[in-house]
Amino acid sequence: MRTICPVCNGLYKVDYNCINCNATMVDNGPVVNYMDDYSPYLLDDITHLVDGARRDECVHLYRCPICNEEQLHSIERKRI
Repeated sequence: MRTICPVCNGLYKVDYNCINCNATMVDNGPVVNYMDDYSPYLLDDITHLVDGARRDECVHLYRCPICNEEQLHSIERKRI
């Protein structure tokens, strides 16, 4: 059975607050998208091999719009 990230696929939004200023952070997408020029276009089966996350997780980069704090958060993949 295949799994997908519900945040990447727009099924729902996950909000986190900044640890410095408590502002709502902005999701900047999966961290694998920042690995190289082509990583946003690769299949999940390939990116699972290089991002270091468990197979049932999608790690997203969140950035605070106020103080620019960055945090990584794991999003649980869902079966489709």
